Amino acid sequence: MATIVSMMESTRESAFSNTECRVGFQAGTIINHGQITTVDNQYSSEKLKSRKHSVLQRLYKTSYQEHKDRNPDRVPGTCEWFVTHPRFQEWQESKSKSLWVSADPGCGKSVLAKYLIDSVLTNNKSRTTCYFFFKDDIEDQKSVTNAICCILHQLFSVRRELLSEKILEQFEIRGDNFINSFTALWGTLLSVARASNPSIPSNESESKHNEIVCLLDAIDECEGSGRIQLVKELSKLDGPRGLAPNLKFLLISRPYSEIRHGLIGSRQPRVIHLSGESEEESEKISREIDIYIKARVEDISTQHQLESEDEELLLKNLMSIPNRTYLWVYLTLDLIETDIYTDNIGISEAITRVSRTVNEAYERILNKSHNFEKAKKLLQIVVAAVRPLSLTEMCMALALKNDHQSCSDLRIEPEARFRDHIRDLCGFLIVIKDSRIYLLHQTVKEFLVQNHGVPAQSVQASLASSSPAYKDISNPTNGNPGPGRQYSFKLQDSHLLLTKICIQYLLFKDFEDHPLEGDDMLDEYVKKNGFLDYSAKHWTAHFHESRTILDQTAPGFRANRSETESILKLCDASSKRCPTWFRVYWTTVTDRFPGKFTTMMIVSYFGLTAAIIHLLETDTDQDINLDSKDDTYQRSALSWAAGNGFDYVVELLLGGIGGRWRNISVPFRTGAAVDSQDLYGRTPLVYAIWNRHAAVVNILLKGRAGIAAEDSVKGTPLVYAFCCGNRDIEELVSKRGAKVDLHSDRNGLTAMLFSATSKGQEPVLEFLLKTDKVDPDSRDESERTPLSYAAEWGREGIVEKLLETGKVNPNLRDKSGTTPLLYAAARGQEGTVKILLERGKVDPDLGDGKGRTPLSYIAEWGREGIVERLLETGKVNPNLRDKSGTTPLLYAAARGQEGTVKILLERGKVDPDLGDGKGRTPLSYIAGWGQEGNVKLLIETDKVNLDERDIKGRTPLSYAAESGSAPTVKLLLETGKVDPDSRAYEEFESKGCTPLLFAARKGHEAVVRLLYPQTDRVKLEHHNEHYNKGKALLAAMEYGQEMIVQILIEEAKVDPLFSDEFGHGPLLRAIKADSENMVQLILNTGKIDIDQKLHERSTPISLAIKYGSMNAVRALLKAGADPNITINPIPLLQAALEGNPEMVRLLLENGALPDSKDYRGRDATRYMHLSDAKGTPENIRLIRELLDSYSQRVQRKSGR
Repeated sequence: MATIVSMMESTRESAFSNTECRVGFQAGTIINHGQITTVDNQYSSEKLKSRKHSVLQRLYKTSYQEHKDRNPDRVPGTCEWFVTHPRFQEWQESKSKSLWVSADPGCGKSVLAKYLIDSVLTNNKSRTTCYFFFKDDIEDQKSVTNAICCILHQLFSVRRELLSEKILEQFEIRGDNFINSFTALWGTLLSVARASNPSIPSNESESKHNEIVCLLDAIDECEGSGRIQLVKELSKLDGPRGLAPNLKFLLISRPYSEIRHGLIGSRQPRVIHLSGESEEESEKISREIDIYIKARVEDISTQHQLESEDEELLLKNLMSIPNRTYLWVYLTLDLIETDIYTDNIGISEAITRVSRTVNEAYERILNKSHNFEKAKKLLQIVVAAVRPLSLTEMCMALALKNDHQSCSDLRIEPEARFRDHIRDLCGFLIVIKDSRIYLLHQTVKEFLVQNHGVPAQSVQASLASSSPAYKDISNPTNGNPGPGRQYSFKLQDSHLLLTKICIQYLLFKDFEDHPLEGDDMLDEYVKKNGFLDYSAKHWTAHFHESRTILDQTAPGFRANRSETESILKLCDASSKRCPTWFRVYWTTVTDRFPGKFTTMMIVSYFGLTAAIIHLLETDTDQDINLDSKDDTYQRSALSWAAGNGFDYVVELLLGGIGGRWRNISVPFRTGAAVDSQDLYGRTPLVYAIWNRHAAVVNILLKGRAGIAAEDSVKGTPLVYAFCCGNRDIEELVSKRGAKVDLHSDRNGLTAMLFSATSKGQEPVLEFLLKTDKVDPDSRDESERTPLSYAAEWGREGIVEKLLETGKVNPNLRDKSGTTPLLYAAARGQEGTVKILLERGKVDPDLGDGKGRTPLSYIAEWGREGIVERLLETGKVNPNLRDKSGTTPLLYAAARGQEGTVKILLERGKVDPDLGDGKGRTPLSYIAGWGQEGNVKLLIETDKVNLDERDIKGRTPLSYAAESGSAPTVKLLLETGKVDPDSRAYEEFESKGCTPLLFAARKGHEAVVRLLYPQTDRVKLEHHNEHYNKGKALLAAMEYGQEMIVQILIEEAKVDPLFSDEFGHGPLLRAIKADSENMVQLILNTGKIDIDQKLHERSTPISLAIKYGSMNAVRALLKAGADPNITINPIPLLQAALEGNPEMVRLLLENGALPDSKDYRGRDATRYMHLSDAKGTPENIRLIRELLDSYSQRVQRKSGR
């Protein structure tokens, strides 16, 4: 045995590339002789490939390669100084180290970065290089999480094997929460770096194997909080602990002191400054810039056919300018080239116009604009825009005039012409990439915007004070007092401009006359209206950014009445335009769209204080209900304002008492209800606390907001305040004289935990977990845990958060023996089951008190993806029976889960013929559902009894026939292994029901046509040779299946004189069914004596009268039945006995004698009064009138 184990271990190590430890051996699947094969290897491989592809798609947050390639290529001969710099070479040879490359604006940082990526730090067998270019004017290019996502995308694209099962699970479980978490992404990068490195490197060269190089350009343009996180983590890499061997960073930015200080960490950061750190280095850099100048001058000379003297003159003058940078050279030569081409001047005059600094170059570019005011407007829009505008959006924004009222008023230029128009307006200050508009360089924004950012001089001063390496830094933009007033503008003015543009556009009558009709049309509607997406989503942000401190005072709120009126018109909830733009805006919010949002709610939600004041001032009759609530969340205007942190609005809504607010007179009225509760019983104070708006909390507490009211999960503002982690809020609540003892459970934190998990209240759970005073694995009286309830109700976010704590046992059973996975599986909670399987380290084959496993429940629900994942674990027994004897395959088959059955049959290694407690096999169920494909699969296994009977004696063919699946019936018959005359036991069918009989009852014509030729091949003892077909005919008649009757009589040639063991024949059944057509079909055979005595010595017509079968009587009379036949009783007398005036009329109309008498001389009148007569007084009266009427007719006839 030891030898076998050794061989298995050896095989596992050599035959499998098992980097993820996913190969397992299931009991009962290994044979100790012959060849061991891996089942479904190709399927598993394809599935893994698909999962990895999905993760790569989600990591591709931005077109990082396009952003890199936006930068020009280096001129040959440049960037060499850097590559040969000792610190760069030292960094290249080192293990895990960071190198910071700093440079002033315009020194060619991004060009260098591109060169290093494309030509120096290229990917090879021992190195993988990843990169990201931050950009301040592109929303998705200044996010640190996007940067790490893109780095991981590049890393996994090149080295797919690093995308391990553990990482796949993290992405699949946490989804957007994962890819938006810097901590999670950074941790993944570190773990991947460690995984890529040899576990015990024996030497320096081996430790360099598979190194990962990350180049981050312009980290100074990364958004603030993200940059702080990044720099903090980078500082740890160079520490003595060596968190990730072989992970190296090259960082490029401006020389900002905060970056340098952040990188200090435990040792002095390695820095290269691109302006040079010594005279020798400065000289090298200067020579490379000269190479760049020479190359550009040669290009201009060739293009414009300059004389050699002019070329030399131009070169000499450019070389004479001190403190040259790449950006300055680029701008200057472009200006010279433009001067030569457009102004038709010589080189000598062009040289006289050369700018000495970058700022002067920018001024010259704007001086050339043919319409400076329009250029300024365009630049203001670009600078203030939340995201880069498309050419279409910019064209619409620029085309907008004060008198425009609809989209048809706008003059929209073709895109190609508008590109040229932008170049004429702004020259090289604007670049267009993928039809979106960007600034040429970060310095353009600094040139245009007054008081933008930190002045470069102060940055350099702080750096010089801490390191002598920066003492000689010079920047062409420095030393210049800045652009003239005609070129600069305030950022607030730019936001105000965009506010007005957006509001005017949204007020177009198009959105009132042709509003958005529904969410299903939203994408198409937005695409049709080019500026709607931007204006709807961002107009309020621009409005707030355009406000000054003055605007927040009382006069400021009254300053612009026309603006306020426009805002109120835009936010008028009774209009059609308001829901249109508001729905577009709400696509940025994850929650459901709120129904019946009032105007007051909308302006409060967005913090539009002036609009609220106007509403209150004009509401003299107090028609506005401040406590109105929306239909979806039942939140008031105060609740929305409090949750969004608008303290002025909250104060105003509460402060209506007394008639004044901040020296503004408003009509005397009662303020909004401070403790208004929403759908979950939460007050405005709760939302203010949740979102950590301390100023709002203070105002609400002053307004006497309650701190003890319980919400739907038994949480109170008091408890939330002490759970939110905000000291200011905690102190504010403490001043109310209340505190929470988080060291005990007397405030019901555990009860809140259970309630929050059951009801899916993620924010509450987050607060509770942060207190660290609740046990996330607590048990209630049923021994159930919070995870158990969250799993049962499919609270996926809750399940994720509980698992993330690392403090819950996902395999805990409650008193009924049920685990969280079983609860989720039993409820069919596919997403929750997936999370537990991929993250919870659960035992996937634990059964409950009924013996049912997760696979059993999931198979029954038909969750195909989860069934596949369970099978992939190799830890489940797909043939395990529960206490009722049912397997997962049987549950899936019984529920008709076609896809699941197919998966289990093809990949589940199941026994396809195991039956349940009723004796039914998978084939029995599958055939009953008519799943032709799966029936074929089972037949092909050659492991099933195709004619297996259950406890009722029914076979798969029987169920298939009853379901009407002709293809399935055909498949089974073609095997030749089924009995078409098999009989199932039924209470009212003493000889049992055949498949043909089941099909006939249900009216399945195609199935009947398949079966009748196959039946009655063996004659039953003492029975007619067509017994089975005859029984089917009788059943079809009983159930009113006229088409089946026609098939069996006309095609199958069933004998109409057939009778069953009870003496019942087709004509009798047709009469009982009261079917004129069926009676006619039988009579048409010509084998029936219409007046013969049938059942109980009665003729067909007398039986039809007895059963009240009007249609049958009518058919018989049409076929020639004698209405006066001498039987006991005569037909007319029978109809009178039955008290049926309509039958009496039908007989009299067809020749029945009204004075007919039986052999004892009794007429119809006498029959109506016999003891067994059934006529009501009214029917007796009607029959008498009919008899008298027809008697008089007979007498008149005989008299003539």
